Amino acid sequence: MGYPSQPQDPYGQQPPQPYGYSGPQPTHGYGYQPPTSPPPPPPRRNTGLIVLLAVGIPLLLLGGCAAVGLVLFDSSKDRVVTEADSPVARMPSKQPEANQPPATEPAQQQPQEQPRQEPPAATVGGAITLEGTDPGLKMTVTLTKVINPATPAQDFMKPKTGNKFVALEITLANAGQAVYSDSPTNGAMLIDGEGQQYRTTLFDVREGQSFGGSATINTGDSRKGVLVFEVPEGAKLAKLQFALNSGFAQQKGEWTLS
Repeated sequence: MGYPSQPQDPYGQQPPQPYGYSGPQPTHGYGYQPPTSPPPPPPRRNTGLIVLLAVGIPLLLLGGCAAVGLVLFDSSKDRVVTEADSPVARMPSKQPEANQPPATEPAQQQPQEQPRQEPPAATVGGAITLEGTDPGLKMTVTLTKVINPATPAQDFMKPKTGNKFVALEITLANAGQAVYSDSPTNGAMLIDGEGQQYRTTLFDVREGQSFGGSATINTGDSRKGVLVFEVPEGAKLAKLQFALNSGFAQQKGEWTLS
């Protein structure tokens, strides 16, 4: 038994078929076939991403290794500089024991004192050669006589009450290359037995001729005169000291009088 032919609409469209119909499919009017769906697109290939990952990952690894190397190099460099800047001295790790004597610094060597140079000494009648401050100034001084007491040259020019005049005769000979021009009376000092010292006076005595305040002596020449002192009558004469340059020369001669 067959199915009746299906009616068609005027435009050739097939009316809807009942559910489960398996008969021949109706055709559209005028032989028109329904459009078929386009074929699915071909699958996309991720070639670019694969290349990017293949190249980028090694580069990232290389960059990370280089950064780590730089950090390690900088760390070692800082360590070297720090060690170089550290002080050389090291503090002791422990305190010295109580019974251990503390370390002492070596004593500074004191400069050795030069032995004191004693002035040239002589007795009455002896000669001493002295040097002055001027280059080439050298004089030989001889104590020839001691007059104790000495007589004033004028009666109205007498020593004070309780004092007396003492005269010491000396000879000055120029043994150097410079001319001696000085006042001999300024460089003389008389010392008694108690250590009291006396300077010359301006008084004259009858037992000898004074230097008149100054003397000029050329090389090879000499002068003789007396040095007059006023001392107590009971003074015991002990020494005569004499120096050139009015007593300012470093070298001094000394004569023992008793």
